[in-house]
Amino acid sequence: MIGAGPSGLAASKVLAARDVPFDCFEAGSGIGGLWRYGNDNGMSGVYASLHANISKESMSFSSLAMPETYPVFPHHSKVLAYLEDYAASFGLHRHIAFGTEVTSVRPLDDGGWEVGRRRRGDTAAAVKTQRYTEVVVANGHHWNPRLPDPAVPGAEDFEGSVLHSHDYRSPESYTGRRVLVIGMGNSACEIAAEISRTAARTFLSARDAAHVFPKMLLGRPADHLVWSPLSRLPRFLKGPAMALLLRLTRGAPAHYGLPEPVRGPLAAHPSTSDELLVQLARGAVTPKPGVSSFGRDTAVFTDGSREPVDAVVYATGYSLSFPFLDPSVFAARDGRTELYLRTVPPRLPGLYFMGLAQPAGAAFPLLEPQAEWVADLITGTVALPSPQDMTRAISREWRRHERTYVSTYRHGIEIDVRSYQRALRRELRAGRRRARGAVPPPSAVAGSAPAIEAL
Repeated sequence: MIGAGPSGLAASKVLAARDVPFDCFEAGSGIGGLWRYGNDNGMSGVYASLHANISKESMSFSSLAMPETYPVFPHHSKVLAYLEDYAASFGLHRHIAFGTEVTSVRPLDDGGWEVGRRRRGDTAAAVKTQRYTEVVVANGHHWNPRLPDPAVPGAEDFEGSVLHSHDYRSPESYTGRRVLVIGMGNSACEIAAEISRTAARTFLSARDAAHVFPKMLLGRPADHLVWSPLSRLPRFLKGPAMALLLRLTRGAPAHYGLPEPVRGPLAAHPSTSDELLVQLARGAVTPKPGVSSFGRDTAVFTDGSREPVDAVVYATGYSLSFPFLDPSVFAARDGRTELYLRTVPPRLPGLYFMGLAQPAGAAFPLLEPQAEWVADLITGTVALPSPQDMTRAISREWRRHERTYVSTYRHGIEIDVRSYQRALRRELRAGRRRARGAVPPPSAVAGSAPAIEAL
């Protein structure tokens, strides 16, 4: 197991319950991954004031609810406390080697995997290797900052401060300054709103107009809509219904100075921020289109406007990275993962990936069912389709995905939570039949490998 964040903890909990022997290697000195503020593994981008933008009910693992005493949207310290409680409740700490960095995962010619590891900070000469029959990758996907590529013209000439949102911690250093936040995701919205309370001017630049969801809709957390009757509508009705609900509860984007999005509200990962809407309405944040170029102390935008800028915060997302895997073995090119049910590479037996399915809401509830399937595969309770059938299923899923979501790097692992859960359940049933030998070889059965429906 690589990583002791939420994905690694869920997989560890399931494997421990099945009495499957395993080692879990965590580069940091504690569990929690990105939810550990100032994580000494360098992979957490949590800032001081960050609260979850998903409700506590939606964030909870199925086997352990968040405490009722938690607020609806808990502070990051409370999420970490919850993860610590989860690990303690299921005795997971004894399986985890902290301060241990995995340096390589290499397939062996005769089967299995050679895993190289070392204590964090040790030299390359200190690497130790060990052979494993299976490897579960759970190193997260919000830790490797992604910047515009190619860089914005003139970026090298800009003399103000520049950082990625991964390194943002608090607004105090922006007091009295003119700040440009680039991006329109959750981090961009929340950071721009927070900085605007101390900055002289705050600009929020986005190449494409996006829907901004309030955290609460009709008196309930907006993420509860995932399980409401609205979610059961066909997609061609669900999108317009959601657009109407947003219009009734939030008003038109023009009320906040935002352009009208071209795409429907379900075509992209939702950006959720009540605070941004308030700061836009107050004029504390000025929306701008994409940046076309930088000067020494200015930013020029695609509409031809120019603004003086002292500091830039790139809230431009993260790259999917697996530094311990040679790219010739596995890589997520352009943000796409060639994984069956976002978990299994068809032609790399014994390698599994956790947490690379990004729903509109919280990922936590998906992790234990995904881990149960992985554990079933490891113990032989279920069997996979043939590599050919898995590859065909992945291709079908990508065709559905392209019809459903915007074709950007950020949305490469986006899923519909309900359809993913259904696909997992179907695969478990089919996998048990394969393991019992009750069906012909999967390659002989047309369409035997279910894909994730894009609903």
